[in-house]
Amino acid sequence: MYPRIRECLTDFMDHLERLAQKRAEINLKDMYGNYTMDVIATTAFATNTDVHKSLDNPFVVNARNLLNLNPIKRIALLMLPSVLQQLFGLSQSESREFFVRSIRQIMANRKKIEAKKYNDFLQLLIDCEKQNDIIRDENDKLDSHHINEGEEELSAEKKALNINIVDKHLTDNEVMAQAIVFLLGGYETTSNLLSFCSYELALNPHIQDILCNEINCAIDSNGEIPYEVLAKLPHLDAVISETLRLHSPFLRLSRLATTDYPLADTGITLRAGQQIDFPIQAIHRSEEYYENAHQFNPDRFMPENRHKIIPYTYLPFGAGPRNCIGMRFALLNAKLALAHIVKNYTFFPTPNTDRPIHYMRGILNLTFPQKLIVGIDKRC
Repeated sequence: MYPRIRECLTDFMDHLERLAQKRAEINLKDMYGNYTMDVIATTAFATNTDVHKSLDNPFVVNARNLLNLNPIKRIALLMLPSVLQQLFGLSQSESREFFVRSIRQIMANRKKIEAKKYNDFLQLLIDCEKQNDIIRDENDKLDSHHINEGEEELSAEKKALNINIVDKHLTDNEVMAQAIVFLLGGYETTSNLLSFCSYELALNPHIQDILCNEINCAIDSNGEIPYEVLAKLPHLDAVISETLRLHSPFLRLSRLATTDYPLADTGITLRAGQQIDFPIQAIHRSEEYYENAHQFNPDRFMPENRHKIIPYTYLPFGAGPRNCIGMRFALLNAKLALAHIVKNYTFFPTPNTDRPIHYMRGILNLTFPQKLIVGIDKRC
């Protein structure tokens, strides 16, 4: 996916250049929302949205309709019958059908020309076979989420994923479902991560300068950062990780117990069928686990300090065999974007920058800021 994301980033940087030349104020949510939408369209659906110039692109319009976060509309979609949803213009069925038709058409076209291979998520799904072996990237251990992976966790993951299915290809419906989940799961979460991260860098210019120096030492003669190098940048990982701690995408994590499970010597037993909620936001901001927990301090996640973090007190992607399936893609997307942006531009607070952040209320288990406004300037 790296080359495809890089293509989207080139278009995004051209857009930022025009804003930076004017030292403009930017709404980070809108800006990064367009970028992540473009990345998903390119990497998952092989579609060029030109989102920075054309907001009426059918892909963008239908995706935003599916992702409409208005709490009143959400409640209406849950409560009202489909006839009334259509009557009041609330139905999302047309948007869903747009993506079903689009994916079916893309798949049909690719089956006609089997000799040509595409480098995108949809092609990976079309070619996908379920295998017994768990494929791990050696660079994973460099990311902060690795602190939750001990021998017991890795053994549980291997057992959970060791499904003995021979020659099982994904069906067309399964491919479509995964592609749409890719859109729903990857859009708002990644754009929020980049928005919060840029906001914190604007308020902490010394951290922004440290990160910029690291990135400048990592770029090659062509001004690029190879994937293997990007994965090994400690300050970049620390800044992303601290952003995910302080501004976790999810307020809580829910799991369902499949068997009775006694909790060590506490006398408490989790019963099969019980839902267990983990208050991620509360854990991440607890002074019991993080000193000055409400302060943005990436040093917590530097390699020399990471061992101090207690396993399972850092859960932005969950943990264990049911952790976020899109974790590596999200980290790659965010790290690549942030590295190139910080290399070329600086963020700074303006009179319209909220301190503290004001959040939207809604019925979803997600963290949504009302607005994140900062200034952007070209780096000298």
